[in-house]
Order: sequence, then C-alpha cells, then structure tokens
Amino acid sequence: MKEIPGEKLVFLDESGVNTNLIRRYGRSVGKTRVMDHAPFSTPKSTTILSAIRQDGQFACMTFEGGTTKELFKEYLETVLLPSIHEGDYVIMDNPRTHHCNFVGELIRAKGAIPLYLPLYSPDLNPIEKMWAKMKSILRKWRIRVKDKLIPAILQTLNLVTPSDCQGWFTCAGY
Repeated sequence: MKEIPGEKLVFLDESGVNTNLIRRYGRSVGKTRVMDHAPFSTPKSTTILSAIRQDGQFACMTFEGGTTKELFKEYLETVLLPSIHEGDYVIMDNPRTHHCNFVGELIRAKGAIPLYLPLYSPDLNPIEKMWAKMKSILRKWRIRVKDKLIPAILQTLNLVTPSDCQGWFTCAGY
C-alpha cells in the first residue's frame, strides 16, 4: 500500500461503547490507594461506524446493539458512499458483515476499491487510535445516562483533529 497516495486511503471500522466505561489507571496523593466506582450492570452497547482519512474523521453513524449486515448496508449507502470519491481505497478489517457480497459491489459501483486488512492487524488501521482517543475521553467524562452517550460520542469525534489523523496514519506506516 506504500504506492497508494495517502489522500486516497479511507479506513473504515466500528467500535462499541456503553455507559459503564471507567478509567483504567489513576494516581493518588501520598500512599493512598486509587478508588473508583464502576456501575454494576452492563448496559447494551452503542455501536459507532466511522471512517478516517489523513485529513480527518468523517462518515459517522451510531446505533444501539451490534452491527448487522442490514445496518452495515444502510451505513454504506447513506453515510459512507456519498462521502468518498472515485479512486479511493476503502480499507476495512474482517468481521463477517464486511464480507457480504453487497459490500464490494456498492464500493466498486462508486468507483472506489475495497481492500481488507490481514486478520488480527489493528496496528495497520489508524482508526484504532481514534477509538482509543474517543474512549479515553469518554472514560474521563464518566457518562452514566444513556441519553447523553450519543451526544458525548459525537462531541469526542469532533475533537479529532487533522493533525491527529496525520499522526495516526504515520504511526500505522502510511
């Protein structure tokens, strides 16, 4: 992929969040133990489908629950495909929903080229760094009310800068 111009690369991925995210690390004053309270219940996850280019994050869709082939097709048709250009390379990982027949057909019909990352290779996908930034911020904000989660997700995605994206692409080797 080194021969493909960076501005033609579009990375697509999904991530899940819910209202029980807590910080994983903390610092305490003196020799006291760090304490935090985590919600006992496990709420239904909210899934985020998004894409990233070298110049920023775009084409975001959120919904409750996991990604189905119907939801993925809706995302492609209504959100991603109107945002990409002829000659773009749409690069994705390997969940079953990404390998449905319609995925390649829809992307190629737009004049773009679908590509798949090797199995178990999150280091090659710069959008994974975006998810890490987003989840870190959400952990800090401690969103515990379901109605506030999607606005918080969108707000964190607005904090992703073109400079962040350039760095993540460089880190992934593009």
